[in-house]
Amino acid sequence: MTTLVTNTNWERVPIESAYLGLYDGPHATPKPAATGPVFLGIKNITEDGRLDLSEIRHIAEEDFPNWTKRVMPQPGDIVFVYEATLNRYAIIPQGFRGCLGRRLALIRPNFKKVDARFLFYYFFGEDWRTTISKNTLSGSTVDRIPLTTFPSFKISLPPLPIQRKIASILSAYDDLIENNTRRIAILEEMAQSLYREWFVHFRFPGHEKKRLVESELGLIPEGWEVVKLGDIADINVSNIQKSKEPAEINYVDIASVSIGHIDKVEILAFVDAPGRARRIVKHGDIIWSTVRPNRRSYSIILDPPMNMIVSTGFAVITANKTPYSYLYYALTTDDFVGYLTNHATGSAYPAVNSGDFQNAFNLLPPSQLLDAFHNIVEKLLAQKQNLFRRNDNLRKTRDLLLPKLISGEVDVEGLDIHIEGGTYESSREPIPSLS
Repeated sequence: MTTLVTNTNWERVPIESAYLGLYDGPHATPKPAATGPVFLGIKNITEDGRLDLSEIRHIAEEDFPNWTKRVMPQPGDIVFVYEATLNRYAIIPQGFRGCLGRRLALIRPNFKKVDARFLFYYFFGEDWRTTISKNTLSGSTVDRIPLTTFPSFKISLPPLPIQRKIASILSAYDDLIENNTRRIAILEEMAQSLYREWFVHFRFPGHEKKRLVESELGLIPEGWEVVKLGDIADINVSNIQKSKEPAEINYVDIASVSIGHIDKVEILAFVDAPGRARRIVKHGDIIWSTVRPNRRSYSIILDPPMNMIVSTGFAVITANKTPYSYLYYALTTDDFVGYLTNHATGSAYPAVNSGDFQNAFNLLPPSQLLDAFHNIVEKLLAQKQNLFRRNDNLRKTRDLLLPKLISGEVDVEGLDIHIEGGTYESSREPIPSLS
């Protein structure tokens, strides 16, 4: 049920009164290029409102002017998906240089009428989502929002000072999340760098005294071994047994795992869980999606909740002769991803099996060096896990506040909130940066 604004100083207006322009992207796709500006696609806009540029399609410099004739995205614009995967929005950050892709459109806010951040958060509220649902056209293949009638969609706007206060409160949570995310990336790079230094480039403590010898994996330090993964780890060792099913589980499916992180854990009664909810995981286990391994859906399990169960679509790898930290980084290298990808079979859903994991060659350094690595990296992994949990809590709090704030249910007029600048206009209001 939609919560309508009851504040007398909030206006119910067509959304076109809040923007200077509405622009859609081209209805074609340019030739791909190795470098150049970004050709923004649906996959680059996340469900939670971020611009994800970890995987991008480039457009050649010489083609760029033709693909920005309609509009050149600029900082503060709100880009959104109007066809296929609806209800995805993001703010164009400072430093972005690119063009809109297919099925994307953008709004250029009128800074005299609306705070861009307020409008961005408004799109995640119940009132706007209800409007989109009522106006969605269902096609034979995809759903879409009609851009011809989009300008008449109604929104509720408080006075600009109230908008800025609301946006500042919600932005504070997103700023903390972004800061933690940057710290997570730094910690991960530290761990990966140490792994590469010691176990790829062989510049480990005391390496000067070791000569390199031939092996199945090429030159390795003398005294190190090449073994199969099945010799140093157990694969899918623990599954739920009949008559021993827990009443409730914390379930993880393949769609809930991104590169190196579990994005969602679903609490389910076991009787309602899918049949593939069978694999038991514990602290230190590594999960790897067996389907489409090139997508790198993997994660390490650290301090899991009770009865954490993952889909049988994962291989669960349990280290038994190495620390889990070493095995995790050994099994997430480009070389290992390439090994899995090359062994995947099937055209629509290429997949590997447990035997492919068991037969993979791995380097086994001396235990003393592995312990030294673990003593360092275990702390980095623990810090990462703590920051992930903080972000989860921040998101939950923000998501609880958002509908109450952008509907006017919580009155912020009397709150003493310091606002830096006024709007995005002339860079007076901080705009997220790509750096």
